[in-house]
Amino acid sequence: MTGSKRRKPPHLFWAIASAAALAGCTDDGSYSAPVFPFQVRFAASDRAAPVLLSNTNWWQRLNDPVLDALIARAMVSNLTLEAARERVVQSRAEIAAIPGAASLSPDAQLITQGANGSPLTTVGTGNLGFSWLLDPLGARRSQLKAADARAVATGAEVNAAQLLVILNLANAYVDLRYNQRLLALRSQDLASRRKTLALTQSFLDADSATRLDLVRSQAVVSEIEGQIPGVKAAIAGKKAEIAVLVGMAPGTLPVDLDKGASLPRPHLSPEVGIPADLLRNRPDILIAERIYYAALQDIGAAKAQLYPRLSLGGAISLTSARGNSSTEYFFGPSVQFPPLLSKSPRATVDARESIARQAHTSWKSTVLQGILEVENALLTYSAATAAVNSSDRTVRLYQEAVDLTRDLIAKDGATVSDLIDAESASASAKAVLADNQRQQARAFVALNIALGSGNAYRAAAN
Repeated sequence: MTGSKRRKPPHLFWAIASAAALAGCTDDGSYSAPVFPFQVRFAASDRAAPVLLSNTNWWQRLNDPVLDALIARAMVSNLTLEAARERVVQSRAEIAAIPGAASLSPDAQLITQGANGSPLTTVGTGNLGFSWLLDPLGARRSQLKAADARAVATGAEVNAAQLLVILNLANAYVDLRYNQRLLALRSQDLASRRKTLALTQSFLDADSATRLDLVRSQAVVSEIEGQIPGVKAAIAGKKAEIAVLVGMAPGTLPVDLDKGASLPRPHLSPEVGIPADLLRNRPDILIAERIYYAALQDIGAAKAQLYPRLSLGGAISLTSARGNSSTEYFFGPSVQFPPLLSKSPRATVDARESIARQAHTSWKSTVLQGILEVENALLTYSAATAAVNSSDRTVRLYQEAVDLTRDLIAKDGATVSDLIDAESASASAKAVLADNQRQQARAFVALNIALGSGNAYRAAAN
């Protein structure tokens, strides 16, 4: 950054704080945080005491009840979220489907048999088999932990999908309001240019204007008339997009999107510091952490296959025929040895270790990407805010120029051509201001999404 003002010492952030919730796994089953080798900071902030952003309902700072209602409805009925939630149900069911360490296998059979000239005989049999897999090396325990970690990652995918829905819905809504504002500006400009056209015609009749002035004024009116249909089509398209994001067919959304059509204006200082542990809000980091943890547990399960498996089992059989019954049973241990000449178990362990290293690298990359996105979002929001402030002043100055030109025309101090140019500059400045306000609102949305803010929001809590 440039400037003569001396910066405050930047606040240092350990990216490891962004993932303190997860962990690797030591041999005794305890958790240890994966090591992140870089020291990072957010250069976009000068604050010595960073300000936390709220993790939920941040869009309410845009002060738009219609947007609040749309997001609440989308969290309930968006079809992408519905599918993501079903994948969580599936992952939890798959954990329950993992066989237990102990099992009972009962069965019963009743047979009536006979031959020619012989009476029928009924034979009943019942069997109860049982087994108990001893797991001193923790193979099954590792499988359960890996499956649970993947289930947590699936749950984080729901949060990631939720953030994506909020991002797309908020951006579509901002774009809708921008196009509605643009339509209003075009309509106002068209009305003003028609008055100027009438004024030009009267001046031409009085020999105070030229044919060129009249043609220029007519061309401007025609140009604006040609822009309006495209803006109206953009408005209709954004309304349809919003309806689909909410989970409804276009044209069926029970929300009046023409009411209160103003661009959302965020209220947030552009110099806002973000502590690194807030990156824990990002679902993609949690997903990467859990995938890494699951990979570590897979190593433990693979290593257990290098050693013999010990189990206890038995069965009780009861047979009844012709009033006589007998009972048989057996019970004892069994040992299953790994293949003695096969390299496959060891190769499997090597492969699982490589997968875990890849997962750890992916986690580090995800953290760095998150830091980059937050940094860029802070810079973009700061720039957009500055642009809005500058554009607002520009609009006021150009409008003043239009008013002065009109006054000078009445005093023969300006020409119709001067008025046409002043109105064009004013209309362009207003359009630029509207676009800068749109960019500021979208930058505010992007900043909160980059921080993972809102992933824990639930419509029922609103």
